[in-house]
Amino acid sequence: MEVSQKPLKRSIFIFTLVFITLLCVVLSVVSYKAYTNSLYKSYDKRMLDIINYVDTHIDIEDLSECVETKVESEKFKVLFAFMDSIMEDFDIHYLYIIAPAYENGSPVIMNVISADTAYGRETDPDGYYLGLILEGVYDIENAQLYLDMMEKDDISYFKNFSSWGYDYTALQPLINSKGEHFAGLCVDIEVDDVQRAIRNYTIINIVLIVFLGGMFITLFLIWMNQNVMEPISKLEKAVVSFAKRSHDQSNPDLLKFEDPHIHTHNEVESLSDAVNQMSEDMQTYVKNILDAEGKVEDMKNQVTQMDVVAHQDALTHVKNKAWYDKVQERVNEDIANGKARFGIIMADLNNLKKINDNYGHEHGNDYIFGACHQICLIFDHSPVFRIGGDEFVVLLENKDYENRKELISQMKSAFELSSKDESKEPWGRYSTAIGVAIYDSASDKCMNDVFKRADENMYKDKVASKMARE
Repeated sequence: MEVSQKPLKRSIFIFTLVFITLLCVVLSVVSYKAYTNSLYKSYDKRMLDIINYVDTHIDIEDLSECVETKVESEKFKVLFAFMDSIMEDFDIHYLYIIAPAYENGSPVIMNVISADTAYGRETDPDGYYLGLILEGVYDIENAQLYLDMMEKDDISYFKNFSSWGYDYTALQPLINSKGEHFAGLCVDIEVDDVQRAIRNYTIINIVLIVFLGGMFITLFLIWMNQNVMEPISKLEKAVVSFAKRSHDQSNPDLLKFEDPHIHTHNEVESLSDAVNQMSEDMQTYVKNILDAEGKVEDMKNQVTQMDVVAHQDALTHVKNKAWYDKVQERVNEDIANGKARFGIIMADLNNLKKINDNYGHEHGNDYIFGACHQICLIFDHSPVFRIGGDEFVVLLENKDYENRKELISQMKSAFELSSKDESKEPWGRYSTAIGVAIYDSASDKCMNDVFKRADENMYKDKVASKMARE
Protein backbone atom coordinates (compact mmCIF):
# COMPACT_ATOMS: atom_id res chain seq x y z
CA MET A 1 0.00 0.00 0.00
CA GLU A 2 1.42 3.37 -1.01
CA VAL A 3 2.31 5.92 1.66
CA SER A 4 0.36 9.18 1.38
CA GLN A 5 2.32 11.72 -0.68
CA LYS A 6 0.77 14.68 1.20
CA PRO A 7 0.57 13.99 4.95
CA LEU A 8 -2.48 15.59 6.52
CA LYS A 9 -0.47 17.22 9.31
CA ARG A 10 1.83 19.00 6.84
CA SER A 11 -1.08 20.05 4.61
CA ILE A 12 -3.02 21.52 7.54
CA PHE A 13 0.08 23.33 8.82
CA ILE A 14 0.86 24.85 5.40
CA PHE A 15 -2.78 25.85 4.82
CA THR A 16 -3.08 27.40 8.29
CA LEU A 17 0.24 29.25 7.91
CA VAL A 18 -0.73 30.63 4.48
CA PHE A 19 -4.21 31.56 5.69
CA ILE A 20 -2.97 33.35 8.81
CA THR A 21 -0.24 35.11 6.80
CA LEU A 22 -2.77 36.39 4.28
CA LEU A 23 -5.10 37.35 7.12
CA CYS A 24 -2.29 39.29 8.85
CA VAL A 25 -1.42 41.08 5.61
CA VAL A 26 -5.05 41.98 4.91
CA LEU A 27 -5.67 43.13 8.49
CA SER A 28 -2.45 45.14 8.46
CA VAL A 29 -3.35 46.89 5.18
CA VAL A 30 -6.92 47.55 6.30
CA SER A 31 -5.73 48.76 9.70
CA TYR A 32 -3.09 50.98 8.09
CA LYS A 33 -5.60 52.62 5.76
CA ALA A 34 -8.23 52.96 8.46
CA TYR A 35 -5.77 54.51 10.93
CA THR A 36 -4.32 56.81 8.27
CA ASN A 37 -7.77 58.10 7.35
CA SER A 38 -8.69 58.44 11.01
CA LEU A 39 -5.45 60.26 11.85
CA TYR A 40 -5.81 62.72 9.00
CA LYS A 41 -9.41 63.36 9.99
CA SER A 42 -8.31 64.05 13.56
CA TYR A 43 -5.64 66.47 12.27
CA ASP A 44 -8.24 68.08 10.01
CA LYS A 45 -10.47 68.60 13.02
CA ARG A 46 -7.61 69.93 15.11
CA MET A 47 -6.44 72.38 12.43
CA LEU A 48 -10.04 73.46 11.77
CA ASP A 49 -10.50 74.25 15.45
CA ILE A 50 -7.33 76.35 15.48
CA ILE A 51 -8.34 78.21 12.32
CA ASN A 52 -11.85 78.90 13.65
CA TYR A 53 -10.38 80.06 16.93
CA VAL A 54 -7.91 82.41 15.23
CA ASP A 55 -10.58 83.57 12.78
CA THR A 56 -12.73 84.86 15.63
CA HIS A 57 -9.92 87.26 16.55
CA ILE A 58 -9.42 88.68 13.05
CA ASP A 59 -10.88 92.01 11.97
CA ILE A 60 -11.27 91.20 8.30
CA GLU A 61 -11.56 94.77 7.05
CA ASP A 62 -8.63 96.00 9.09
CA LEU A 63 -6.48 93.08 8.01
CA SER A 64 -7.55 93.58 4.39
CA GLU A 65 -6.41 97.20 4.56
CA CYS A 66 -3.08 96.19 6.15
CA VAL A 67 -2.46 93.71 3.34
CA GLU A 68 -3.27 96.35 0.77
CA THR A 69 -1.16 99.17 2.35
CA LYS A 70 1.47 96.89 3.87
CA VAL A 71 1.22 98.97 7.06
CA GLU A 72 0.65 97.30 10.44
CA SER A 73 -2.31 98.60 12.43
CA GLU A 74 -2.85 98.20 16.18
CA LYS A 75 -5.32 95.40 15.56
CA PHE A 76 -2.76 93.78 13.33
CA LYS A 77 -0.19 93.83 16.13
CA VAL A 78 -2.71 92.36 18.59
CA LEU A 79 -3.53 89.59 16.11
CA PHE A 80 0.18 88.98 15.61
CA ALA A 81 0.74 88.55 19.35
CA PHE A 82 -2.35 86.37 19.66
CA MET A 83 -1.15 84.02 16.90
CA ASP A 84 2.25 83.75 18.64
CA SER A 85 0.46 82.61 21.78
CA ILE A 86 -1.35 79.97 19.76
CA MET A 87 2.03 78.66 18.62
CA GLU A 88 3.05 78.36 22.30
CA ASP A 89 -0.13 76.53 23.32
CA PHE A 90 -0.65 74.15 20.39
CA ASP A 91 1.68 71.51 18.94
CA ILE A 92 1.71 72.64 15.34
CA HIS A 93 4.48 73.32 12.85
CA TYR A 94 3.41 76.72 11.49
CA LEU A 95 0.55 79.21 11.88
CA TYR A 96 0.56 82.03 9.34
CA ILE A 97 -1.38 84.34 7.04
CA ILE A 98 -0.21 84.80 3.46
CA ALA A 99 -1.42 86.70 0.40
CA PRO A 100 -0.71 84.74 -2.80
CA ALA A 101 -0.79 86.83 -5.99
CA TYR A 102 0.61 87.11 -9.48
CA GLU A 103 3.70 89.20 -10.16
CA ASN A 104 5.03 89.53 -13.69
CA GLY A 105 2.78 86.63 -14.71
CA SER A 106 4.18 84.23 -12.08
CA PRO A 107 2.60 83.20 -8.79
CA VAL A 108 4.27 84.64 -5.69
CA ILE A 109 3.43 84.52 -2.01
CA MET A 110 3.55 87.59 0.22
CA ASN A 111 3.91 87.16 3.94
CA VAL A 112 1.27 88.77 6.16
CA ILE A 113 1.79 87.22 9.60
CA SER A 114 4.12 84.32 10.48
CA ALA A 115 3.49 83.27 14.06
CA ASP A 116 6.36 81.92 16.11
CA THR A 117 7.19 80.73 19.60
CA ALA A 118 9.11 82.83 22.13
CA TYR A 119 12.17 80.69 21.49
CA GLY A 120 11.80 81.25 17.78
CA ARG A 121 11.59 85.00 18.26
CA GLU A 122 14.75 84.98 20.35
CA THR A 123 16.73 83.06 17.75
CA ASP A 124 15.25 85.05 14.83
CA PRO A 125 14.18 88.48 16.18
CA ASP A 126 13.55 90.03 12.75
CA GLY A 127 11.31 87.23 11.53
CA TYR A 128 9.08 87.71 8.54
CA TYR A 129 7.45 91.13 8.18
CA LEU A 130 4.27 92.25 6.49
CA GLY A 131 4.69 92.56 2.71
CA LEU A 132 7.74 90.30 2.46
CA ILE A 133 7.71 88.32 -0.78
CA LEU A 134 8.73 84.77 0.15
CA GLU A 135 11.18 84.17 -2.64
CA GLY A 136 12.92 80.80 -2.55
CA VAL A 137 10.53 79.45 0.07
CA TYR A 138 7.91 78.10 -2.36
CA ASP A 139 8.52 76.99 -5.89
CA ILE A 140 6.12 78.02 -8.66
CA GLU A 141 4.10 74.80 -8.43
CA ASN A 142 3.43 75.13 -4.69
CA ALA A 143 2.81 78.88 -4.99
CA GLN A 144 0.17 78.11 -7.62
CA LEU A 145 -1.31 75.51 -5.27
CA TYR A 146 -1.80 78.19 -2.58
CA LEU A 147 -3.39 80.51 -5.12
CA ASP A 148 -5.83 77.83 -6.21
CA MET A 149 -6.78 76.92 -2.63
CA MET A 150 -7.28 80.59 -1.68
CA GLU A 151 -9.77 81.08 -4.51
CA LYS A 152 -12.12 78.54 -2.89
CA ASP A 153 -14.83 79.61 -0.48
CA ASP A 154 -14.24 76.85 2.10
CA ILE A 155 -11.27 75.52 3.98
CA SER A 156 -8.92 73.26 2.02
CA TYR A 157 -6.49 70.55 3.12
CA PHE A 158 -3.41 69.68 1.06
CA LYS A 159 0.25 68.71 1.22
CA ASN A 160 2.97 71.08 0.08
CA PHE A 161 6.74 71.45 -0.09
CA SER A 162 8.64 74.53 0.98
CA SER A 163 12.03 75.42 2.35
CA TRP A 164 10.41 74.96 5.77
CA GLY A 165 9.71 71.29 5.06
CA TYR A 166 7.05 68.91 3.88
CA ASP A 167 3.77 69.91 5.56
CA TYR A 168 0.10 69.06 5.70
CA THR A 169 -1.72 72.37 5.39
CA ALA A 170 -5.20 73.64 6.17
CA LEU A 171 -6.00 76.95 4.40
CA GLN A 172 -9.00 79.15 5.21
CA PRO A 173 -9.59 81.91 2.57
CA LEU A 174 -10.05 85.39 4.09
CA ILE A 175 -12.72 87.36 2.22
CA ASN A 176 -13.37 91.09 2.79
CA SER A 177 -16.64 92.95 2.40
CA LYS A 178 -15.91 93.49 -1.28
CA GLY A 179 -15.88 89.73 -1.80
CA GLU A 180 -12.13 89.75 -2.45
CA HIS A 181 -10.06 86.69 -1.44
CA PHE A 182 -7.24 88.86 -0.19
CA ALA A 183 -5.36 86.36 2.04
CA GLY A 184 -5.31 82.86 3.47
CA LEU A 185 -5.12 81.75 7.11
CA CYS A 186 -2.98 78.58 7.26
CA VAL A 187 -2.03 75.92 9.79
CA ASP A 188 0.78 73.45 9.02
CA ILE A 189 1.54 70.10 10.60
CA GLU A 190 4.70 68.28 9.59
CA VAL A 191 3.96 65.28 7.37
CA ASP A 192 6.92 63.52 8.96
CA ASP A 193 5.11 63.69 12.29
CA VAL A 194 1.98 62.26 10.70
CA GLN A 195 3.89 59.51 8.97
CA ARG A 196 5.85 58.76 12.13
CA ALA A 197 2.61 58.33 14.06
CA ILE A 198 1.19 56.12 11.29
CA ARG A 199 4.42 54.09 11.14
CA ASN A 200 4.54 53.56 14.90
CA TYR A 201 0.89 52.57 14.99
CA THR A 202 1.34 50.22 12.01
CA ILE A 203 4.39 48.53 13.55
CA ILE A 204 2.60 48.01 16.85
CA ASN A 205 -0.49 46.81 15.06
CA ILE A 206 1.45 44.37 12.84
CA VAL A 207 3.37 43.01 15.82
CA LEU A 208 0.10 42.50 17.68
CA ILE A 209 -1.56 40.86 14.66
CA VAL A 210 1.44 38.59 14.04
CA PHE A 211 1.59 37.68 17.72
CA LEU A 212 -2.11 36.86 17.80
CA GLY A 213 -1.78 34.97 14.50
CA GLY A 214 1.16 32.97 15.88
CA MET A 215 -0.80 32.24 19.04
CA PHE A 216 -3.78 31.12 16.97
CA ILE A 217 -1.63 28.88 14.75
CA THR A 218 0.04 27.33 17.78
CA LEU A 219 -3.19 26.71 19.68
CA PHE A 220 -5.01 25.55 16.53
CA LEU A 221 -2.26 23.09 15.58
CA ILE A 222 -2.07 21.75 19.15
CA TRP A 223 -5.83 21.23 19.14
CA MET A 224 -5.80 19.73 15.65
CA ASN A 225 -2.91 17.45 16.55
CA GLN A 226 -4.63 16.14 19.67
CA ASN A 227 -8.14 15.84 18.25
CA VAL A 228 -7.66 15.13 14.54
CA MET A 229 -4.18 14.60 13.12
CA GLU A 230 -2.67 12.30 15.75
CA PRO A 231 -5.84 10.15 16.05
CA ILE A 232 -6.11 9.91 12.24
CA SER A 233 -2.41 8.95 12.06
CA LYS A 234 -2.97 6.18 14.63
CA LEU A 235 -6.08 5.03 12.79
CA GLU A 236 -4.21 5.02 9.47
CA LYS A 237 -1.38 2.88 10.88
CA ALA A 238 -3.89 0.45 12.37
CA VAL A 239 -5.87 0.19 9.11
CA VAL A 240 -2.71 -0.22 6.96
CA SER A 241 -1.43 -2.92 9.30
CA PHE A 242 -4.81 -4.67 9.17
CA ALA A 243 -4.86 -4.45 5.36
CA LYS A 244 -1.36 -6.01 5.11
CA ARG A 245 -2.25 -8.84 7.47
CA SER A 246 -5.55 -9.47 5.69
CA HIS A 247 -4.05 -9.69 2.19
CA ASP A 248 -4.35 -13.30 0.91
CA GLN A 249 -5.19 -14.36 4.45
CA SER A 250 -7.14 -17.62 4.67
CA ASN A 251 -7.23 -17.83 8.47
CA PRO A 252 -10.16 -15.75 9.75
CA ASP A 253 -8.69 -15.68 13.26
CA LEU A 254 -5.87 -13.46 11.92
CA LEU A 255 -8.34 -10.94 10.46
CA LYS A 256 -8.13 -8.94 13.67
CA PHE A 257 -8.08 -5.13 13.67
CA GLU A 258 -5.78 -3.70 16.35
CA ASP A 259 -7.90 -1.04 18.06
CA PRO A 260 -5.86 2.22 18.26
CA HIS A 261 -7.97 3.27 21.30
CA ILE A 262 -8.96 6.72 20.07
CA HIS A 263 -11.00 8.76 22.57
CA THR A 264 -11.46 12.15 20.95
CA HIS A 265 -15.26 12.19 21.34
CA ASN A 266 -15.68 13.33 17.74
CA GLU A 267 -16.04 11.91 14.22
CA VAL A 268 -12.53 10.39 14.32
CA GLU A 269 -13.46 8.24 17.31
CA SER A 270 -16.71 7.26 15.57
CA LEU A 271 -14.72 6.31 12.45
CA SER A 272 -12.31 4.21 14.51
CA ASP A 273 -15.19 2.43 16.24
CA ALA A 274 -16.84 1.82 12.84
CA VAL A 275 -13.64 0.32 11.37
CA ASN A 276 -13.21 -1.86 14.45
CA GLN A 277 -16.81 -3.07 14.21
CA MET A 278 -16.39 -3.62 10.47
CA SER A 279 -13.33 -5.83 11.06
CA GLU A 280 -15.25 -7.91 13.59
CA ASP A 281 -18.17 -8.25 11.18
CA MET A 282 -15.72 -9.15 8.40
CA GLN A 283 -14.14 -11.82 10.59
CA THR A 284 -17.55 -13.29 11.37
CA TYR A 285 -18.57 -13.06 7.73
CA VAL A 286 -15.41 -14.84 6.52
CA LYS A 287 -15.90 -17.59 9.10
CA ASN A 288 -19.48 -18.04 7.92
CA ILE A 289 -18.31 -18.15 4.31
CA LEU A 290 -15.63 -20.72 5.11
CA ASP A 291 -18.17 -22.80 7.03
CA ALA A 292 -20.55 -22.54 4.09
CA GLU A 293 -17.77 -23.45 1.66
CA GLY A 294 -16.93 -26.47 3.78
CA LYS A 295 -20.54 -27.57 3.73
CA VAL A 296 -20.76 -26.98 -0.01
CA GLU A 297 -17.52 -28.90 -0.56
CA ASP A 298 -18.89 -31.80 1.50
CA MET A 299 -22.08 -31.72 -0.53
CA LYS A 300 -20.08 -31.61 -3.78
CA ASN A 301 -18.01 -34.56 -2.65
CA GLN A 302 -21.17 -36.42 -1.80
CA VAL A 303 -22.71 -35.53 -5.15
CA THR A 304 -19.48 -36.51 -6.94
CA GLN A 305 -19.41 -39.80 -5.09
CA MET A 306 -23.05 -40.41 -5.98
CA ASP A 307 -22.33 -39.44 -9.58
CA VAL A 308 -19.40 -41.87 -9.67
CA VAL A 309 -21.56 -44.62 -8.22
CA ALA A 310 -24.34 -43.82 -10.66
CA HIS A 311 -22.12 -43.77 -13.77
CA GLN A 312 -19.32 -46.19 -12.92
CA ASP A 313 -19.38 -49.92 -13.44
CA ALA A 314 -18.96 -51.58 -10.05
CA LEU A 315 -16.78 -54.44 -11.31
CA THR A 316 -14.46 -52.86 -13.87
CA HIS A 317 -14.65 -49.20 -12.68
CA VAL A 318 -15.09 -48.01 -16.26
CA LYS A 319 -18.11 -45.95 -17.28
CA ASN A 320 -21.47 -47.74 -17.42
CA LYS A 321 -24.44 -47.69 -19.77
CA ALA A 322 -25.97 -44.61 -18.08
CA TRP A 323 -22.82 -42.59 -18.78
CA TYR A 324 -22.74 -43.96 -22.33
CA ASP A 325 -26.25 -42.55 -22.85
CA LYS A 326 -25.10 -39.11 -21.64
CA VAL A 327 -22.09 -39.16 -23.94
CA GLN A 328 -24.37 -40.19 -26.78
CA GLU A 329 -26.37 -36.96 -26.26
CA ARG A 330 -23.22 -34.88 -26.52
CA VAL A 331 -21.98 -36.68 -29.65
CA ASN A 332 -25.40 -36.31 -31.29
CA GLU A 333 -25.15 -32.52 -30.69
CA ASP A 334 -21.75 -32.53 -32.41
CA ILE A 335 -23.29 -34.41 -35.33
CA ALA A 336 -26.11 -31.87 -35.53
CA ASN A 337 -23.58 -29.00 -35.47
CA GLY A 338 -21.34 -30.65 -38.09
CA LYS A 339 -18.40 -31.00 -35.68
CA ALA A 340 -18.42 -34.80 -35.16
CA ARG A 341 -15.26 -36.89 -35.84
CA PHE A 342 -15.32 -40.23 -34.03
CA GLY A 343 -15.37 -43.97 -34.31
CA ILE A 344 -16.82 -46.78 -32.19
CA ILE A 345 -15.22 -50.10 -31.26
CA MET A 346 -17.60 -52.79 -30.09
CA ALA A 347 -15.95 -55.58 -28.07
CA ASP A 348 -17.81 -58.71 -26.96
CA LEU A 349 -15.90 -61.17 -24.74
CA ASN A 350 -15.65 -64.78 -25.93
CA ASN A 351 -15.91 -67.82 -23.64
CA LEU A 352 -17.45 -65.99 -20.64
CA LYS A 353 -20.26 -68.52 -20.23
CA LYS A 354 -17.72 -71.37 -20.37
CA ILE A 355 -15.60 -69.73 -17.64
CA ASN A 356 -18.66 -69.15 -15.43
CA ASP A 357 -19.91 -72.71 -15.91
CA ASN A 358 -16.57 -74.47 -15.39
CA TYR A 359 -14.78 -72.22 -12.89
CA GLY A 360 -17.51 -70.19 -11.25
CA HIS A 361 -18.71 -66.64 -11.46
CA GLU A 362 -15.84 -65.34 -9.33
CA HIS A 363 -13.33 -66.30 -12.01
CA GLY A 364 -15.84 -65.12 -14.58
CA ASN A 365 -15.59 -61.68 -12.95
CA ASP A 366 -11.78 -61.95 -13.05
CA TYR A 367 -12.05 -62.68 -16.77
CA ILE A 368 -14.26 -59.62 -17.36
CA PHE A 369 -12.02 -57.32 -15.25
CA GLY A 370 -8.80 -58.52 -16.93
CA ALA A 371 -10.19 -58.15 -20.45
CA CYS A 372 -11.48 -54.64 -19.63
CA HIS A 373 -8.07 -53.69 -18.19
CA GLN A 374 -6.42 -54.84 -21.43
CA ILE A 375 -8.75 -52.57 -23.44
CA CYS A 376 -8.10 -49.60 -21.15
CA LEU A 377 -4.31 -50.01 -21.46
CA ILE A 378 -4.48 -49.74 -25.23
CA PHE A 379 -7.08 -46.93 -25.43
CA ASP A 380 -5.78 -44.78 -22.58
CA HIS A 381 -7.06 -41.55 -24.24
CA SER A 382 -10.58 -42.80 -24.96
CA PRO A 383 -13.58 -43.47 -22.72
CA VAL A 384 -14.40 -47.16 -22.26
CA PHE A 385 -17.98 -48.18 -21.43
CA ARG A 386 -19.36 -51.52 -20.14
CA ILE A 387 -22.84 -51.57 -21.65
CA GLY A 388 -23.64 -55.22 -20.93
CA GLY A 389 -22.37 -58.27 -19.07
CA ASP A 390 -19.61 -59.01 -21.57
CA GLU A 391 -19.98 -56.06 -23.95
CA PHE A 392 -17.68 -53.04 -24.04
CA VAL A 393 -17.70 -49.92 -26.19
CA VAL A 394 -14.71 -47.66 -26.93
CA LEU A 395 -15.42 -44.13 -28.24
CA LEU A 396 -12.54 -43.08 -30.47
CA GLU A 397 -11.96 -39.30 -30.51
CA ASN A 398 -9.11 -36.86 -30.86
CA LYS A 399 -5.66 -38.55 -30.64
CA ASP A 400 -6.99 -42.12 -30.51
CA TYR A 401 -9.20 -41.38 -33.49
CA GLU A 402 -6.15 -40.26 -35.49
CA ASN A 403 -4.22 -43.40 -34.45
CA ARG A 404 -7.18 -45.79 -34.65
CA LYS A 405 -5.64 -48.24 -37.14
CA GLU A 406 -2.53 -48.79 -35.04
CA LEU A 407 -4.56 -49.07 -31.82
CA ILE A 408 -7.11 -51.50 -33.28
CA SER A 409 -4.24 -53.61 -34.60
CA GLN A 410 -2.62 -53.59 -31.13
CA MET A 411 -5.93 -54.61 -29.57
CA LYS A 412 -6.39 -57.57 -31.90
CA SER A 413 -2.80 -58.72 -31.42
CA ALA A 414 -2.97 -58.40 -27.64
CA PHE A 415 -6.17 -60.44 -27.33
CA GLU A 416 -4.91 -63.03 -29.83
CA LEU A 417 -1.69 -63.52 -27.86
CA SER A 418 -3.58 -63.62 -24.57
CA SER A 419 -6.08 -66.21 -25.78
CA LYS A 420 -3.23 -68.54 -26.84
CA ASP A 421 -1.06 -68.11 -23.74
CA GLU A 422 -1.12 -71.59 -22.15
CA SER A 423 0.95 -70.36 -19.19
CA LYS A 424 -2.08 -68.56 -17.84
CA GLU A 425 -5.22 -69.88 -16.18
CA PRO A 426 -8.25 -70.19 -18.45
CA TRP A 427 -9.78 -67.03 -16.96
CA GLY A 428 -6.55 -65.19 -17.77
CA ARG A 429 -6.63 -66.00 -21.46
CA TYR A 430 -8.70 -63.11 -22.74
CA SER A 431 -10.49 -63.33 -26.05
CA THR A 432 -12.91 -60.93 -27.65
CA ALA A 433 -14.80 -60.31 -30.86
CA ILE A 434 -14.22 -56.81 -32.22
CA GLY A 435 -16.32 -54.63 -34.46
CA VAL A 436 -15.27 -51.18 -35.68
CA ALA A 437 -17.32 -48.41 -37.35
CA ILE A 438 -16.26 -44.84 -38.29
CA TYR A 439 -18.73 -41.97 -38.41
CA ASP A 440 -19.79 -41.09 -41.97
CA SER A 441 -21.65 -37.80 -42.24
CA ALA A 442 -23.20 -38.91 -45.53
CA SER A 443 -25.01 -41.91 -44.04
CA ASP A 444 -24.98 -41.62 -40.25
CA LYS A 445 -27.65 -39.43 -38.67
CA CYS A 446 -26.79 -40.18 -35.05
CA MET A 447 -24.29 -42.01 -32.89
CA ASN A 448 -26.53 -45.07 -32.69
CA ASP A 449 -26.17 -45.54 -36.46
CA VAL A 450 -22.42 -45.89 -36.01
CA PHE A 451 -22.96 -48.17 -33.00
CA LYS A 452 -25.20 -50.49 -34.99
CA ARG A 453 -22.59 -50.89 -37.73
CA ALA A 454 -19.90 -51.56 -35.14
CA ASP A 455 -22.17 -54.12 -33.47
CA GLU A 456 -22.83 -55.82 -36.82
CA ASN A 457 -19.11 -55.97 -37.59
CA MET A 458 -18.47 -57.38 -34.11
CA TYR A 459 -21.08 -60.07 -34.68
CA LYS A 460 -19.44 -60.99 -37.99
CA ASP A 461 -16.10 -61.24 -36.22
CA LYS A 462 -17.60 -63.47 -33.52
CA VAL A 463 -19.15 -65.81 -36.12
CA ALA A 464 -15.88 -65.98 -38.03
CA SER A 465 -14.00 -66.75 -34.81
CA LYS A 466 -16.37 -69.67 -33.98
CA MET A 467 -16.08 -71.12 -37.44
CA ALA A 468 -12.28 -70.91 -37.16
CA ARG A 469 -12.29 -72.82 -33.85
CA GLU A 470 -14.65 -75.53 -35.20
